[in-house]
Amino acid sequence: MKSLVVGLGFGQLYVNILKRMGHEVITVDINPNADADFTELTTAITAHAPFDTAHICVPNHLHYKTALKLAEHTKIVFVEKPGVETINHWRLLTNLNKSTRFMMTKNNQWRNNIKQIAENCEASDMIQINWVNKNRIPGPGTWFTDKSKAFGGVSRDLLPHLMSIMMSVNKNSYQDFKVRQYHTEQRWNLSDCTGTDYGVVNENGVYNVDDSATMELTDGNKIYILYANWKTNLHDDMAIHFYKDGESHLASIPLGLCPEEAYEEMIKDSLIHLEDDMFWNNQLEQDLYIQEKINDKSTDIIH
Repeated sequence: MKSLVVGLGFGQLYVNILKRMGHEVITVDINPNADADFTELTTAITAHAPFDTAHICVPNHLHYKTALKLAEHTKIVFVEKPGVETINHWRLLTNLNKSTRFMMTKNNQWRNNIKQIAENCEASDMIQINWVNKNRIPGPGTWFTDKSKAFGGVSRDLLPHLMSIMMSVNKNSYQDFKVRQYHTEQRWNLSDCTGTDYGVVNENGVYNVDDSATMELTDGNKIYILYANWKTNLHDDMAIHFYKDGESHLASIPLGLCPEEAYEEMIKDSLIHLEDDMFWNNQLEQDLYIQEKINDKSTDIIH
């Protein structure tokens, strides 16, 4: 197997996983200090294509352009969340490249405790999935907090992960869940970011994105409350909380950072299903669902 990783910030995780899986790994990063094989994508394609998998880990505004460039040279293109910018971009990408498989990375669906999570969801009528951090704004002042490059903040960074979990435990019925409330908010400014647990602060950069997001979905019977927050200054709460009758707390399951084994299983499973149209149609439906919901109120940011 031969795999390409574009962007060695978060992409380094994929490099480690793919090498452990026995893949030949080619790396691209425009930063000459990143220790990548290439600093330019076209040269890497010319030298090493075709690829079995490609993993796009560049700033969000470059996802679509990069995926288009890789499409004719790659069997499966994994695009880091939040995927591409709009539903139309997803549809164009797939319609223009019928022989290539595309997927927004949904690694949390391959956690080894998904069955346990699903069983607790079945016993509950209200489920709250939290990804709340004490102080984990990614690189304040870098592209992560610049709406022109990231399309949004925590609603594009963490909310897709929470939606992915919700969809995984409702595989046959997630489309029945409609958004009842969706609220995004920018609580902090760059001057508030004197430090972060993830990356470094660029004091001369831009900070104009949401850093707190809440989405409430229901099918009329169950309610899912998805809450993502980069910075509360209080405590971390990366967990799923289960309730019955709206109040009685049944259980909590901690999430923590997604284990590398889940990424590996996602890649393996996708390769196994390479020729399975039903699998990939389902992936596209999920990606469109996420894209539609997170874009519903993309301008609803309260300062």
